Amino acid sequence: RLERLQRVVTKLQMESGLCEEQLNQADTLLQADIRLLAAGKPPQKAAEVERDLDKADAMIRLLFNDVQSLKDGRHPQGEQMYRRVYRLHERLVAIRTEYNLRLKSGVVPAAVTTTATVPLGQRLRPELDEATLRYLQDLLAWVEDNQQRVAAAEWGMDLPTVESHLGSHRGLHHSIEEFRAKIERARADEVRPGPGSLHSHPCYLPQNSSKSRLRHLESLHGFVSAATKELLWLSEKEEEEVTFDWSHQNPNMAAKKDNYS
Repeated sequence: RLERLQRVVTKLQMESGLCEEQLNQADTLLQADIRLLAAGKPPQKAAEVERDLDKADAMIRLLFNDVQSLKDGRHPQGEQMYRRVYRLHERLVAIRTEYNLRLKSGVVPAAVTTTATVPLGQRLRPELDEATLRYLQDLLAWVEDNQQRVAAAEWGMDLPTVESHLGSHRGLHHSIEEFRAKIERARADEVRPGPGSLHSHPCYLPQNSSKSRLRHLESLHGFVSAATKELLWLSEKEEEEVTFDWSHQNPNMAAKKDNYS
């Protein structure tokens, strides 16, 4: 049973890496098309972006099935693998939201939305205000959710759980750092800031608290690693004492006495 579950873990690690590459490719193509759109040129890679996102979506659905089998089997890495796949899903949602708002709807950054540089068909249309607002609300919801995750996160009681929390938080911290750029870009793209916008909302990413937690987790991991080594040493010495022949006939008694001295 454990061997079967371990094969699932190996499969998850490999396929989640492939899924991440798929998302990286989609994001690279998306950003290239957004730059073209901002320059007043038609996007070139929209179909490829959509195809990559659909592939990643299908992969993530299968990954969640594998994660569930780990959790059902109470595998110690079940929660860690769940968080890894959950982060991939979060990124998929973020890229797809940006794709729908920027490429599908033809929204261009406010800084270059001028009649001199942008063709009439690509200027920001009033009917897109609702889509823009939904996009901003998604960003704010992501921030609030991760503020709560950082505040309520556990530390771990032993080396495996501390390592699990550290690995999970490194991934979350990377997401927070990446997401800051999206927040700033969304602020820059607001044409008419008003109630509910990022300009009017005190949108603070949990960056400082995330950095602090990462620093403390790394310190805790160093301490627990060292303590675990000491405990293993003590356990080995205890085993030696328990199994030692303490009778007078043992020729090693003199050496044992010297060792104790």
